[in-house]
Amino acid sequence: MSESAPGGSTLFSLSGMSSPVEIVDQVISQAVRLNASDILLEPQEKEVLVRMRVDGVLQSFGVMPFGSYDQVLSRVKVLGNMDVTENRKPQESKIRFEVDGRPYVLRAAVVSTNFGQMAALRVLDMPDFSDFSQLGMWTEMAEKIKRNISGRYGLFLVCGPTGSGKTTTVHSCLRYLNSGEVNIMTLEDPIEYVVPGINQIEVGEEVGLDFVSGLRTILRLNPDVIFVGEIRDAATAKIAIQASLTGHLVISTIHGRNSVGALYRLVDLGVDKYMVNYALRAIVSQRLMRRVCDHCKEIYTPTPEDVEIYVKEKGSGPGQLIHGRGCELCNKTRYHGRVGIFEMLELDDTVRSLVFTGAGETEFKQELSLRGFRGLTAEGLRMVDEGTTSVKEFVRTMYDAR
Repeated sequence: MSESAPGGSTLFSLSGMSSPVEIVDQVISQAVRLNASDILLEPQEKEVLVRMRVDGVLQSFGVMPFGSYDQVLSRVKVLGNMDVTENRKPQESKIRFEVDGRPYVLRAAVVSTNFGQMAALRVLDMPDFSDFSQLGMWTEMAEKIKRNISGRYGLFLVCGPTGSGKTTTVHSCLRYLNSGEVNIMTLEDPIEYVVPGINQIEVGEEVGLDFVSGLRTILRLNPDVIFVGEIRDAATAKIAIQASLTGHLVISTIHGRNSVGALYRLVDLGVDKYMVNYALRAIVSQRLMRRVCDHCKEIYTPTPEDVEIYVKEKGSGPGQLIHGRGCELCNKTRYHGRVGIFEMLELDDTVRSLVFTGAGETEFKQELSLRGFRGLTAEGLRMVDEGTTSVKEFVRTMYDAR
């Protein structure tokens, strides 16, 4: 098995294992058991650093001597049918792998850096969540989503940064709609999760298909529901809007810090405001916050910085605050697992009027606040008050959502 490296980290070395196959197996198995989303093998000046992204945060899990890494990297390339002799050009592939009898797909990318070839492996596993309540949504939010995706036409958007759980939310929507009575078609780059009963199409340069040309093709295939992986540009936005106005429900993701920002992003892409008002049903914005470890959570006396942040956000001092002490279960990180927080902007008459008159983003948010709109900040603070997460995690997750 693995040896101990200086500083207490794990040494992944051929001297402690019989082959690079065993090292790759151990690294991937460890990532799966920790529920890591990514594995990074990063060449440094004297050794190769092994890191994993757990609950959205990178953690160091050991080092690897260069002598071992060369063979380990070759093993990764072989698993992904890459060119083992190519050391300069970037390469990408998919690796199918089993851990404890359960199949996984790893999206592998290899690129040359100043100290050697770096490898990044994204661990893809079909989400365990199939119902909206399992995502951590309160019942009212789940019912709003179901109502907005149950129509026969319109555009439904999900926004948030990379790693915020958008794909899981979208697939929960598709599973809810996948009754066998509708033709659901997707355009994805790449296909991350294979869903029985849904017609999935992968776009990319290698197949000569992008979102725009893919959408035009799909519209000839009698779809009822269309999922477009991402609205990235004006051309994709316009054809998605057109499809949503001609008897199709279109679900997609878009870049935006929050739901209001995503709405203005759509307008900035050149979509006519009339079209936005007629086509857009709702926008969900979301984040994933780390849960305080249940095994080592404890009440603590807030620091002056904690109090200052809390008063600034809520206008009053905090009550009882919780944080993690750090234990073996959470690997001393004080957190274990994540929970989703959501806000939803539905296009009612008031919102459509604001869009039509060209209201600025500040005015838009002020009007929503007067109407009792619960945004991501309010939801994040609710999680702090309930002891689900900490003030520090609230700041780390939410200060980009303004």
